Amino acid sequence: MIIAAASNGGLGINAWAFLSQLISFIIALVIVWKYFLPVVNRTLDKRQALIREGIENAEKAKQELAEATSRAEQIMLDARRQAQETIDRASKSAQQVAQQIEAEARERAEQISEQQVARIRQEAARARMELSREVVNLSINAATKVISRSVDSNDNRRLVEEFVTSSDQSRNN
Repeated sequence: MIIAAASNGGLGINAWAFLSQLISFIIALVIVWKYFLPVVNRTLDKRQALIREGIENAEKAKQELAEATSRAEQIMLDARRQAQETIDRASKSAQQVAQQIEAEARERAEQISEQQVARIRQEAARARMELSREVVNLSINAATKVISRSVDSNDNRRLVEEFVTSSDQSRNN
């Protein structure tokens, strides 16, 4: 009835034209649905998978970057720690070497001092001997002049040396 009323021009719609357009639309919709829509869906799925993969790769790269940064920081911390340990060892070694050099220098200075003291004692002993000889000679000369007679030179020398030795021993004690 509606078609009959529509064909009479009640609403101003041509029923046969409407019906043919509706059938053409349904055929076009079936063709698009059957042949073109799967191609478009596959393309969209591929793009979606590509985008998803790109996002996953970006997240993975971000995570790897964070891990690499963490490893780099750990390596830097280890390097700093090792450098500090090396500096500490070098410092301790330098201190030990300095102490060893100082000890050797003190030991050498003590040896030199002892050698100088020994040399001074030798010189003093030599000077005392020389002085003793001079005193003996002066004593003999003085005694010879005082006594005015010549006594055996060996006896005089022996007597004076005994006197000087006994006076040296009393002075040293």
